[in-house]
Amino acid sequence: MENSAIAKIQQEIAATTLNASLKNLTTFRIGGNCRLLAEPCSCSEINKTLALCRQFDVEYAVIGNGSNILASDDGFDGVAIKLGVRFAQVWADGDSIFAESGATVKSVYNCALSKELSGAEFMSTIPASVGGAVYMNAGCFGAEIKDVIKRVWATDGKEERVFEKSDLDLGYRKSVFQYNGFVITKAEFNLFPSSAKYIKKLAAELQTAKRMSQPLEYFSAGSVFKRPDGAFAGQLIDRCGLKGLRVGDAEVSSKHAGFIINKGHASSNDVLTLIEIVQNKVKDAFGVELQLELKLLGSTDDFRRLSYAHNV
Repeated sequence: MENSAIAKIQQEIAATTLNASLKNLTTFRIGGNCRLLAEPCSCSEINKTLALCRQFDVEYAVIGNGSNILASDDGFDGVAIKLGVRFAQVWADGDSIFAESGATVKSVYNCALSKELSGAEFMSTIPASVGGAVYMNAGCFGAEIKDVIKRVWATDGKEERVFEKSDLDLGYRKSVFQYNGFVITKAEFNLFPSSAKYIKKLAAELQTAKRMSQPLEYFSAGSVFKRPDGAFAGQLIDRCGLKGLRVGDAEVSSKHAGFIINKGHASSNDVLTLIEIVQNKVKDAFGVELQLELKLLGSTDDFRRLSYAHNV
């Protein structure tokens, strides 16, 4: 990346950090440095950042809570655009909750609870930003973002658009934003009135189920693999006897085989090696090719082939 590009982005965006650690931007707590971290606080700053990346032909990646990302230990030679606490307003209007993309999904649930609106209880268990959750159509316990989303605002740095639900192409861990080049800025969720008592009870039940079934005591990036047709990745991995399998400090969770956990100082290579072993074992045993739900971020060849960073 040219120094002129860095200088220009730093000049235009109030909050930037050179050589910021990706480890501190992901829930896996793995990764080297990005060349520049930019933290826009408004749609205008997001537009400026995207426009400057394109003007200077700079690779970039948008990061929310980093809960679905494995970053390379060799880092990312581009701009990480962090949409977080500086862009995280949440508010209610009637039966709708509006949220900027940097807000946590749980904050949407908290706002809904305060207004006695139901439908977002499952969101109390998802450790993602609103933007990341919409981007992935995140879900759990039989519910998905597509069940509650009404519309989404997004920008490509030149044009700001409103996407109605019918425009979002929502499917299993899929949305239109994975291929249309737009960055999510705001979302509207359509909920329905209920009692605070009922909402709390349902959310508590889901939170308990999550604690009982997932290795929340360790750093991870959630489910590593997408659900294959007619099966669950965790079950297939378990049936191969791979729970507890370890490479370095990366381990297939003994609590939920669909998770790979960081036992302390796992490297990205530890995780990738373990992923390959698991994929090969499951394919040999069941003929099923497990596909990554995890997103890879990095500039080395092993990461580039599956990276969701934008080459501009």
